[in-house]
Amino acid sequence: MNSKEKKLVSVFTLLGSLASYYYGKAHSKDAIPYVMIGGFVGAWVGEILSNALDESNKNKKDKSNGSNN
Repeated sequence: MNSKEKKLVSVFTLLGSLASYYYGKAHSKDAIPYVMIGGFVGAWVGEILSNALDESNKNKKDKSNGSNN
């Protein structure tokens, strides 16, 4: 995993945590379980997106290498 992928996962983890914190506080509930779950879901989404982007980049490289041969 390169630094670009790590940043993507970190950003989605942060966004998921902040969104779930806001949800917990807005509904007058204990925010800690929501933050934990939101961070997990955010990291999961970030991993899926980074893997999808990585596969897309590999496919583009394969296509461009195939057309040059």
